[in-house]
Amino acid sequence: MFKQVSSLLLLCSITAGALADGHDEPNSPAVASIANQCFIKDNIDPDDIEDAMKSLSKWAKKYHPGILSVLTPVFRADSEGYGDIIIQSWMPFGSLGDFDQAIMEDGEDVREDLNEVMDCGDSSLGGWFNYYMSESMQQIENGLISYQHCEINEGVPASKVVEYNNQEAENLKTNQFNGLLAFMDRGVGDRNLPGDYSKIYAFPDMDSFSKGANGFWNGGGWEFEEEVRMNAANCSSGNMYRFETLHIADQ
Repeated sequence: MFKQVSSLLLLCSITAGALADGHDEPNSPAVASIANQCFIKDNIDPDDIEDAMKSLSKWAKKYHPGILSVLTPVFRADSEGYGDIIIQSWMPFGSLGDFDQAIMEDGEDVREDLNEVMDCGDSSLGGWFNYYMSESMQQIENGLISYQHCEINEGVPASKVVEYNNQEAENLKTNQFNGLLAFMDRGVGDRNLPGDYSKIYAFPDMDSFSKGANGFWNGGGWEFEEEVRMNAANCSSGNMYRFETLHIADQ
């Protein structure tokens, strides 16, 4: 996923962008993030799930215009609504039409393969903004990703949230954080997630996550989080997933 969350930069190299209604820069390079939350059917063999993922990967190599990853839970607060597997895509907004056409006209077989092993909800669409990415994250296709869901404080403009996003990205850079920080706008579709937007952290491995978590709880990171909570938005603890990239489109 993050060989080009440097090809989420497939499209454009994503820098500190802005949330919806807070776009300070007219050329803010958001990309589309599409997700399906899926539940594995009863009495399904793991090999059957693997075969379905192979079928999805084969289809993506021919038709997918961006990045396709599969997320499986590591830590989660509630299984309902979050899925046993999340199928997530990133692509340029301009590719959505071709992507939808490929699904409708050439996706019947892969949909059948997936439907045999899992029930997936309708797709959800949001805008994805990358704020920080360490060099090591640009070279991996598997790792950990964590979602937090944030509610903007009453009366606070989106531009204030963006200001804190930029500040956090600078803090991560200064502290040589090994991972990624991104934000996802609330979009359209069956996105049964709380809050106005989501904050995303990604890590190349559990060791990097443990160091980041230690910096938060024992290194004063919580103090910045408290400042954000008081002055901009309240972010609830979210779930963590392992991600495996099935496909990255050629640049």
